Amino acid sequence: MRYDQTVYLITETANDGDDLNFSGETSAIRTKGNVKRTNLTLANGEMYDATIVRVFGNWSADKIGLSDYNPDTGKGVRKIQKVGRHFNRTDFYIVNSEVIFNAK
Repeated sequence: MRYDQTVYLITETANDGDDLNFSGETSAIRTKGNVKRTNLTLANGEMYDATIVRVFGNWSADKIGLSDYNPDTGKGVRKIQKVGRHFNRTDFYIVNSEVIFNAK
C-alpha cells in the first residue's frame, strides 16, 4: 500500500475544568497517508459515501485535513466518524453523505 498523499492529523485540547473562557489549543501533525473514496453499506441496508484515510502506525486524531486543508486558517477540516486500528495501520473514516436510491 502506498502512502503518497499528505494528510494532517488534528488534535484539540479539551476543556477539563469549569473555565467558560477556555480556548483549546489545536495541533496538526503532517504525515503521509492513503486516501480512498468508497461506499460503505451497513447491515440495515443504508449506504454512505465515505472517505477512508489510512496512515502507517498507531495514531489518534480528533479531526483530519486533506489536500484542501489550510493550516493557517483551519479551513478544510473534516470530522472523523470512526477510527479503525489494524496491525501497524490506523484507518480514519469520514462520512461525506448518505447515498439515496430513487425507486421508480
